Order: sequence, then structure tokens, then C-alpha cells
Amino acid sequence: MIDVENLVFNTVFNAVENVRNDVTVNKGFIEKNAKFPCVVVRETGNVPVEETATDPCSENYSRLTYQIEVFSDKEGTARSECRELINIADEAMHGMKFRRTYLSDQINVNRTIFRQYARYSAIVGKGITTVSGEGQQQTTTTTFQMYRR
Repeated sequence: MIDVENLVFNTVFNAVENVRNDVTVNKGFIEKNAKFPCVVVRETGNVPVEETATDPCSENYSRLTYQIEVFSDKEGTARSECRELINIADEAMHGMKFRRTYLSDQINVNRTIFRQYARYSAIVGKGITTVSGEGQQQTTTTTFQMYRR
């Protein structure tokens, strides 16, 4: 399985953290006692691209789908706060060559909390892993390729 979840999460987390240090960023779900504003990064799809397979069981590229959800409970400005944060995440996702396929506001059961979300998609190739350094200073880096038709 081609897995870039940590790369996507860390990229969005760092982008948000560089602009606003008062935002909670979670992977996959929102906590029951969440502190707002909150950004959730979730992989919603990971499907192999069959036409790139070199044999029936190979997975050379996968179509990945991520959803970024932003929540705010700021009275009077929740919508604008969500838009600010979704724009930060949007730039981070575009920087990784993900294409936004959907953006919407969502009515929450709790109407004091505003939610906005965006979906992103990209076709990503399996990574090339390189090791550098020695001993305790050794680091492993994986570089992923985006599929171009």
C-alpha cells in the first residue's frame, strides 16, 4: 500500500502551525472534548491505479483522497476563521500537488460550531527510500512521485 498519510498530516500541521499556534490539528477524527479552532486531516481513499501495474499484484501508483475538515466555535466569526484555516491547508495540499475536488460548508448538529471541509486527490507512486548519515545521526527519507499522464 502506498502510504503518505504522515507526510500529508505533517505538511498540513506545519503550515497551520506556522501561521496560527492556537489551532488543534488531529489525524482522522475530532476529539469529543475538542479545543477550537480545530483542523482534521483524514485519508478517505487509497485505490491502486490498475493501468500502472506491472503485474496483477503490483501497486506502482494509487489514487489518494484526503479530506481536510475545519471547525470553529468563535461567535460571529466562525465562518471566516474556518475559511482562513482551510486556505492555509489548501496551499499546503496544492504544494504537494494534490488537486482540490470539493469544498463545502456543512451544517453541524451543534449549531454553535461551524464546519467547512475540502477534499483533495492525487495519484502517487510508491516511494523511493534513501538512508543518509551514520549511527545515531542516520535518517531515512522517502520521496514520493506524482503520476503524470
